[in-house]
Amino acid sequence: MQVNRVDGELVTFESPTVFLRDGERVESTSTLRFRSRDALRASLAKAGFGAVEIRLLPYAPTRGWLVLGQA
Repeated sequence: MQVNRVDGELVTFESPTVFLRDGERVESTSTLRFRSRDALRASLAKAGFGAVEIRLLPYAPTRGWLVLGQA
């Protein structure tokens, strides 16, 4: 994986996949948005979600959050 661009909360990266069977290469470009807990909670509230609960991921507590919200 190679990061191509960082623009505030947005991070764009290339992640090629090479298949072992025939060596075919598939290119993939993805953009992820990284936000703080407070920014995420505010964004969900603005979109009309109530009772937002943000927990650490049980299987990877230092790597992400599980977000529960009620519409």
